Amino acid sequence: MPIDATLGGMVACGASGTSAVKYGTMRENILALECVLPDGTIAACGTSALKNSAGYDLVGLMTGSEGTLGVITSVVVKLHPIPDNITAAVCTFQTLHEAAEAVSTMMMMSVPVERCELLDACSIKAFNLYRKKHDYEGSSEMDVKPTLFLEFSGPSPSTVENQINMAKSICLDDFGASNFIFAKEEKQRKALWSARHKLYYASINSRKGAKSALVTDACVPLTRLADLITSTAVDVKELNVVGLNFGHAGDGNFHCILPIRDDDSNEYMSRVHRVNSNLIQRTIDAGGTCTGEHGVGYGKKKYLVKQFGEGGVEFMRRVKKGIDPKNIMNPGKIV
Repeated sequence: MPIDATLGGMVACGASGTSAVKYGTMRENILALECVLPDGTIAACGTSALKNSAGYDLVGLMTGSEGTLGVITSVVVKLHPIPDNITAAVCTFQTLHEAAEAVSTMMMMSVPVERCELLDACSIKAFNLYRKKHDYEGSSEMDVKPTLFLEFSGPSPSTVENQINMAKSICLDDFGASNFIFAKEEKQRKALWSARHKLYYASINSRKGAKSALVTDACVPLTRLADLITSTAVDVKELNVVGLNFGHAGDGNFHCILPIRDDDSNEYMSRVHRVNSNLIQRTIDAGGTCTGEHGVGYGKKKYLVKQFGEGGVEFMRRVKKGIDPKNIMNPGKIV
């Protein structure tokens, strides 16, 4: 089944991608939108201006509403120019914790990274196996270690070089990274990042008979990322399930991909769900969120009271009831 996304769907889920560390999520990139409310009212929200303090933030209300308040019919987005100079890089670490700490340090020191992705050793191993089945031009077998994927951009080569030197110093000198490799040409950059881009398919391939996967999603303060992602990797091992950990590490958003089979036993699936519930509980305890970009849907409603308290969830219920009193818009989602 192909995986795809629409602009309206991205807005409705408050989603993001690998470039969010520099450009922000959908919430930061929507200027205005038009939507149809449950009673058929057409509502214009926001403005094309870069600043707006007129009335309630209706764009913010609709962004992340997951279709529970109305149907988004048009969107005005911010545009960002494609940088003239882009360089991709990868480097490996001895431990997942050190890799995550290196990311936190780069962010706290304001190193201007365009993209910053972290894959654990299991993810790299899965990619190597997947790569043997698919001859990716330019890609090569990778060291089975926690690996950081970076991308830098700027208006001049010297600007990018300064960014790289700062990141390289932190990774190599402070956290013992090795095998720092760079690529400037687009084809080479894509090849260097192929392990990240093909990770979902590699994860399915890593477990014989798997056809899909449970993809967890959580986001924590950067200072807690190393502990949280390491604890999840330990859970995967101790609960004896197949799972790959990776993260949009630059903004504290991380995931565990857990491939599943149609014939998995209830006992195995309970261990899979325990990985997810442990991850979310630790995330909320750390002051994070149960979903950084995938949304609440049906599955994470039970975590909202833990995250926001009963008062916060009641606020959401009142908004939902006020706009959609007959509960016809995506009933059962979020609240």
